[in-house]
Amino acid sequence: MKTALITYHAAHNNGSFLQAFATQKAIEQLGHECDVIDFSTPRQQYLYDVYKKVSGPKDIAKNLYAFFHHKLIQQRHDDFVALQHQALRLTPQFYETVEQLEVLNGRYDAFVSGSDQIWNTDAWDYSDAYLLSFVHQGRKISYASSMGGHILDKKDDKALAEHYAKLLADYHAISVRELTAQEYLQPLVKQHVEQVLDPTLLLDSGVYDSITAEPLVHEPYIFYYAIDSIELNDSAAKAVQTFAQSKGLPVYVMFTGNKSYGLKKYGFHLLEVAAPNHYLSLIKNADYVLSASFHGTAFSIKFEKQFYVVRGKHNGKVNMDDRMSSLLALCGLDSRQLIEGETWDDSTIDYQVIDEKLGREVERSKQYLRHALQD
Repeated sequence: MKTALITYHAAHNNGSFLQAFATQKAIEQLGHECDVIDFSTPRQQYLYDVYKKVSGPKDIAKNLYAFFHHKLIQQRHDDFVALQHQALRLTPQFYETVEQLEVLNGRYDAFVSGSDQIWNTDAWDYSDAYLLSFVHQGRKISYASSMGGHILDKKDDKALAEHYAKLLADYHAISVRELTAQEYLQPLVKQHVEQVLDPTLLLDSGVYDSITAEPLVHEPYIFYYAIDSIELNDSAAKAVQTFAQSKGLPVYVMFTGNKSYGLKKYGFHLLEVAAPNHYLSLIKNADYVLSASFHGTAFSIKFEKQFYVVRGKHNGKVNMDDRMSSLLALCGLDSRQLIEGETWDDSTIDYQVIDEKLGREVERSKQYLRHALQD
């Protein structure tokens, strides 16, 4: 079957790129052709442009920052674009509007809404294209699509519910990444809504070798990964610092944004790399991985690393992430958390046990995709 996948493949975010890569590979491993639709809205392009078209003071500030850090930011941009074209099988044409996508009707047997938060209508770069509004010929399915972490808070929004119900009505098969999305959508559609694993967990670890950089650090080390947001707060960094001191190992971090520079004050080593191939290398070759991101946790498990989820505190409360909590619970690893001022589980993870638990979910998720794409 000839399939077309639409997702956030063009986002300059490690997890976004890697889930697109994994979904394409998973479909191909089932014996189908798969093109990633090279689609990115003007808003999404703006997010990742090195220099912004000036429409206000914030754009001027962003451009000044880009000017003073031009080499690194330009390299990050170029690395992402190069990897997208190297590792993904993209459509020959680039599209940026729903109307332009109409020409794809009749060219594919099936269209797939991919993973990541492509169904989160609050996202600044959201488009109905991710709900396949442009498809009038061909089977529609979704794999591990996400609506964001707060969809249940919108249960009373009737207009939003009607919007989802209308666009999903003619899907052949629907699956979502989070249980909350399943709970929200099931009353709105006739099809069964399946909850499945993030696509990055479907592939054998060796499949990622082709997009993994050579080792970047040539000594035993701890890799700490947190995206440039609240996860980079002092509380999380202090927890990492305490852990590192107990192990007598240096901490390496990669560039994720301007707040990354602030981590130097804790004695962490900032590597001026930012692309998915560097990210995979730093996880794969680390002695310990400390991560405040879902995909950092997922790849720690995939590469069978000793790892902890770093939980920072904000206004005295511990930051929680339902996605990571669910993954830890699934693998029986709830105790693998690192929180400032608290003791941690210092045992060694037994991956033979984890593989058995996760393997069942991997097969169930693959079975969903297999059936959804069957002729």
